[in-house]
Amino acid sequence: MARVRLPLFGKILLWFLVNLLVLALLGVGFMRAQFKLSLDWMLSGEPGDRIAAMGDAVTAEFSQLPETEWPAKLQTYEITHGVTFALFSSSGRQAFGSPIEVPAEVMPKLIDKRSAGDGPPPRRPQGAPQQRPPDAPPKPRFMLRAGHPAHYWAGVHLDLVSSVDRRPLTLLMRSNNLSGGGLFFDLWPWVGLAVAGLVLSALVWFPFVRGITGFIRGLNEAAGRIAHGKFDERITQQRQDELGELSTSVNAMAAQLGDYVAQQRRITADVAHELCSPIARMQMALGVIEQRSTPEQATYLKKLDYELQHMARLVEEVLTFSKAATLPERESPEDIDLRELLEQVIAREAPEAEIVLQVPEVKLHSLRAALDRALGNVLRNAVRYAAQAGPILIQVTRSAGQTRILVSDHGPGVPPESLARLFEPFYRPEAARGRNTGGSGLGLAITKRCIEACHGQVTARNRDSGGLEVEILL
Repeated sequence: MARVRLPLFGKILLWFLVNLLVLALLGVGFMRAQFKLSLDWMLSGEPGDRIAAMGDAVTAEFSQLPETEWPAKLQTYEITHGVTFALFSSSGRQAFGSPIEVPAEVMPKLIDKRSAGDGPPPRRPQGAPQQRPPDAPPKPRFMLRAGHPAHYWAGVHLDLVSSVDRRPLTLLMRSNNLSGGGLFFDLWPWVGLAVAGLVLSALVWFPFVRGITGFIRGLNEAAGRIAHGKFDERITQQRQDELGELSTSVNAMAAQLGDYVAQQRRITADVAHELCSPIARMQMALGVIEQRSTPEQATYLKKLDYELQHMARLVEEVLTFSKAATLPERESPEDIDLRELLEQVIAREAPEAEIVLQVPEVKLHSLRAALDRALGNVLRNAVRYAAQAGPILIQVTRSAGQTRILVSDHGPGVPPESLARLFEPFYRPEAARGRNTGGSGLGLAITKRCIEACHGQVTARNRDSGGLEVEILL
C-alpha cells in the first residue's frame, strides 16, 4: 500500500488542528465532568439571566390571565422553545402543565424554602399584575442534570400565586439537551468563538508556517540544481535561525564542490593533453619500426598499433568531455537548419545504415558544434547496438516553444537499472563492456554536456515494443 505524501506545510497545519482538537476534547471532558456534578455555576452567567427573565415573563403574563388558560399558555411556551414547562407549588406538587416525573434530585429544589412556614400572601385583586420591586433580590434559581435517562432541569421560584394553596409557584423546565432550545445554553456564541479563535490562530500561524515551508522549498530546489552540477547556485534568502545556518552550509558546500569539480576537470584535461604528444611520438616510432620489421614481427606491431589508436581515441574523448563544460564560453549561438544538420550527421556517422528521418522545417538558434557532436554520439550509439535489428527512426516535433528530437531503435535496449546512469562518465552497461562494442563510456556523457550547453536536456528510456529511445528537448 503506497504511503500518502503530505507536504511539510500540510503536516504543520494538521498537527495544529490536532492540537486544537485535543484542547477541545479536554474542554468538553471538563465541562461534562462539571455537568455531572452541578450546573449551578452556569446560573451566574447568561443562562441564569435567561432563566430569570423567563420567570419574570411568565409571572407578568400569567398574572393577566385566568388560571384556566395557564395550561394552554405553557404548551405555547413548549412549542416555542422546545422545552417542557410546568408549574409546581412550594410543596413540590405539580399544579399546571404537562405531567412530569420529577427525579429525586430535583424535588428538593422545587420547594421555595423562603416561603416555608410563611402564611399565605395577601390575595391580589383579579387582573392585578404581580410585580416585584425593581430593587428586590432575584428569585432563587436552580439548574442540574438528573434522571434516568438523564435530562437537563432548570427552575426559578416565582412571585406567581396559585388559588389552590395560595403559595408561590415554581417554574420548572426540562430539556433533553443542554441547549434547551437556547434557553439554558446558547451554543452558537461558543461556536462563533471557536471559529474566530481558529481563524485568528490560522492568521497568526500562516505567515510563520508559510515562511518556513517556502524557504525549505527554495532550499530543496537549489540543492536539486546543485546535485545536477550547477555549482554556481546560491541561496540568497537569509534567516537568523537554524535554517539560515543550513543555507550557509549549502552555499559553502556548493562552492567547494564547484572548486573541486573544476580542479578535477582541469587535471583531467591537462593529463589528456599531455598524453597526446607521447602517443603521437609512439605512433611515429611504430611507423618507422613497421618499415624495418620482419613478417614475424608484423602481427605484434599491428596489435601494438591498434592499442595506440585506442589510447588516442580515448584521450581525444576525455579532452572533448573536459572541453564540453566550457562550450558556452567558447562558442556563439547561430541559426541552424535542423534537417540539414541531421542529414550531415547521418552522412558522417551512418552512411550505410537504414535510417528513417521525420523532420519538418525547424530553425534553431543554438550552438552548432555542440548539437552536432551530441546528435552524432546518439546516432553512433544506435548504429553500434541496433543497426542490424531494424531501421533507426529520427523524429522531430515542435510545440510550446520546445523542439523535441527522438532517436529510436529496435535493438536490445538497456537494463532498467542502468537507464539512470547512462549519461554518467565512463559508465557502460554490463552488456557493453567489450572494447569492440562498448566504447569508452564517454559518448553519452559528452552528449549530455553538449545538450546542457544548448540549454536543453536529454533522457533515455526503453521502448515498450523493444529497443531504446533517446529524447532531446531544446
